[in-house]
Amino acid sequence: MEFKSGPIKIQVGAAAPTPRDAEADRAQLQAIQARLTAGDLEGAAELARTALAGGLEHPLTFNLTAGMLEADDRFAESVSVLQRGHRAFPQDPGLTQALGLGLFRLQRFAEALPHFDAMTAAQPGFAQAHAARGAVLDALGRDPEAEAAYRRALDLQGDNLLALAGLAGTAARAGRHDEARRCAEQVLAAEPGYPEAVMALARADLAEGYYDDGVARLEALIADPRASDPQRDVARELIADITAARTRKFDA
Repeated sequence: MEFKSGPIKIQVGAAAPTPRDAEADRAQLQAIQARLTAGDLEGAAELARTALAGGLEHPLTFNLTAGMLEADDRFAESVSVLQRGHRAFPQDPGLTQALGLGLFRLQRFAEALPHFDAMTAAQPGFAQAHAARGAVLDALGRDPEAEAAYRRALDLQGDNLLALAGLAGTAARAGRHDEARRCAEQVLAAEPGYPEAVMALARADLAEGYYDDGVARLEALIADPRASDPQRDVARELIADITAARTRKFDA
């Protein structure tokens, strides 16, 4: 007999999942590690992707799969994989750092910050984590905290470019232009065109009236294929500020 709402269906409980083959999983992880040892990152990532699709959840399979997606500019998908990995292995430092960086790239700064807080708490001697935490705080407009994080990174690693460029930026915004120039020039000597250092110098140029120098730096940054769209947007805003300042000077 059928009721008006349709036939009654009896749902049978789902079968218990089949236990994984520990030996097979171990063999897959060893094969991935062998590719990494041989310097074949692409091959290792492909093996990791296949293993993860087959249910092998391990920090290595999550991280390498996410890295493959990121290399294809599939940033949101990469972060989704890292979030799965972090839920499964919340104490793994590699996944924590990768997830923080992925969220940073997506400009989800408030979500990224707790991951770098966790990294610096777990590994207080890891300069890169302090520098990245500084960059997140910088993006959130929390300059004093960002500067403290950059300085801590530089205490640990005096040539950390991210921390030097970040400190150049906070110093420029605080009006400490000599310090901004010193830090930015150190970065650019090691890596010409480094966007944050270029912008710190341009801010110092604006404040000190070196308008032509500032515009030239920023136009070069905009033309640099390594610069991101948000960085080009900031450079254009700074050029507009320099143009306005120059106009005010000549109108005075």
